Amino acid sequence: MSLPFDFFIKSTGKGDFRNDLARQLPILSLNYGKFLHLRTLVLCCLTQYYSDLWTQCWSPDYLSDRWAKNDSRLNNLFFQDLSQNWNPNFALRSEFVRRQALVEIDVLSAMSLDLTLEELKTIYRVQFPVMRQYEADTWYDQTGRIVFTSSKGLPGVGFPRKKSKSESIGWEDIKDMQSGIAERTILDDTQPGGPIERTITYHAPFERCDREKDYEEVWADFERRFQA
Repeated sequence: MSLPFDFFIKSTGKGDFRNDLARQLPILSLNYGKFLHLRTLVLCCLTQYYSDLWTQCWSPDYLSDRWAKNDSRLNNLFFQDLSQNWNPNFALRSEFVRRQALVEIDVLSAMSLDLTLEELKTIYRVQFPVMRQYEADTWYDQTGRIVFTSSKGLPGVGFPRKKSKSESIGWEDIKDMQSGIAERTILDDTQPGGPIERTITYHAPFERCDREKDYEEVWADFERRFQA
């Protein structure tokens, strides 16, 4: 789930993942284990079918964790409310918060592999140009929802760039909003029982994230923690 390991796999040129490649993967330092484990769990344990995994991996140390970035969309009380018995509130569901967990996993993995901050940023800059392109044109509202993205891997997420016959409002119509809300009605076919109409509300202003700056802020925060 981390960018350094993604890069390592890419560098092998392998098209599959079997024992010969698995044996090459380094085992990460236990010093970073609880931070990495928790962020992976809250990203992955989305339903009750992950409850056994959650319980097996549980550590009381999770309760004293916190996000490594200061932002109103990142609630540190989230960690204090965790418990050994999984419930749906333990899963990260906001796009902004899920991205933050991945950024912190990248940093912790790089630290565990004895990479430097500059090496992590160079890997991102040189080896992941498409990811950089998508990050440069993905915008979040004040609640953490993606209001617009050019990512081809997220079809239907947020507003389309321009309004159309099926969309009365496009991203270009709202991108400069400094306050207020924009609403979008969708047909949600992800739940049992068939499609249902839902209205999604986005709160202005809308902002982009800078992954390299986030790496710097997160790195500095974890350095302070580990030195302490």
